[in-house]
Amino acid sequence: MTLLPRSLLARSILLISLILIASQVAWIQFYRMSSAQSRSDLVASSIVRTLETVATALESMPAASRRKFSERLPEEQNIRLYPASRLDVDELAVPNSPLLAAVDAQLKRERTGTNVLAMIEDADHALWVKIRIKQQSYWVVFAEEAFQLPPAAAWAGWSVVSLALALFGGLALMLRVNRPLQALADAAEEIAAGKTPDALPEKGPSEIRTLSRAFNHMSSALSQQESNRAVLLAGVSHDLRTPLSRLRLALEMSGPRVPETMRDGMEQDIEEMDAIIDQFLEFAREGASEAVDARGDLDALVRALAERYERRGEPLALRLEPLPPMPLRPMAIQRMLTNLVENARRYGGGTIEIETRREADLAVVCVLDRGPGIPPEAVEKVLQPFTRLNDARSDTGGAGLGLAIVDRAARLHGGTVRLMPREGGGLVARVELPLPPQAPAPALPA
Repeated sequence: MTLLPRSLLARSILLISLILIASQVAWIQFYRMSSAQSRSDLVASSIVRTLETVATALESMPAASRRKFSERLPEEQNIRLYPASRLDVDELAVPNSPLLAAVDAQLKRERTGTNVLAMIEDADHALWVKIRIKQQSYWVVFAEEAFQLPPAAAWAGWSVVSLALALFGGLALMLRVNRPLQALADAAEEIAAGKTPDALPEKGPSEIRTLSRAFNHMSSALSQQESNRAVLLAGVSHDLRTPLSRLRLALEMSGPRVPETMRDGMEQDIEEMDAIIDQFLEFAREGASEAVDARGDLDALVRALAERYERRGEPLALRLEPLPPMPLRPMAIQRMLTNLVENARRYGGGTIEIETRREADLAVVCVLDRGPGIPPEAVEKVLQPFTRLNDARSDTGGAGLGLAIVDRAARLHGGTVRLMPREGGGLVARVELPLPPQAPAPALPA
């Protein structure tokens, strides 16, 4: 079991996300390592310039104006100015702080005229710098937000925004690739269902255009081959009908000149050849060109089939549950049901049973017999055209097209055929056909 998503789109988005996240983490770490010192120097330079400005202003103004000046500073510069009392210590050791060390180094480097007596940092991370102006000491207090650089959350926010933009671009790019691939998969499903899909648009990146062009060429070639095969089978079957009719007529006119046992054998051979020709014609007709009845009644088609066998003296046991209307090609469904019943009649034993029921969003029809059944490993094989098992079924005639016709009709309706062993012996031929969305379940008769 793998934790990776199944679709190419999801895997591509996951890979792009991991690459972008890794690059963002590496960039942030590199930025922090390379710019930490320069950021401290930048803040220190700003603090030193502010100290110079405050010191110059205090020196140039009368003592009476300094109070008003100190009252305006919090609003204009986000700093505070307090006169130092006699209880203050004139010299304090600079704490071991990168910022204070940078400010101290900046003061020494620029050699300003500002007389700095001390620097401390309080519990609120405010920076207190003590300066002397004309025999008077002042505390210049820088609040944390006055010199704080953008917080890590801001950098993380920008990283998230850039990551989202990159993911959006990657998603848009992958959708341009995923849509043609999905269209290609849908078209392949239609071919598997026995349909001829519409040509794919040959646009987009060169690789997608090449793939779409190759698929369209393949689909066209398959459609042409299918058409040629149908014409060949129909032509051969039609041409065989004429000499077969002459043989039947000659046999009927031969009278007593042909022994009874030979006559019976010849009549049986003619009937078998006629049945094989019918299978060829049914297989060639396909049914794709037949009009769809949007409100087809599967139960009604089963009853009509049972009535035909009843008139022939071969009754079928029916167990039918009400089914909602569904899109059907009536002739194709009739051929499918007839071949299932004929397969059961030819190879099975006992009474042939037909069941219909609804299971979730499927209409299910089952034909049950008591014959030898089909080995599970041979199920896929017998659904292929011109395939017959080399067992008890080998001496019953036929061209091996009966179940292939059933499978084609089911796929033509978007359904599937399942051949399963029956409890107690025999075969269950189960056909599952999809119901239209939100098809209401019909009410059971009172």
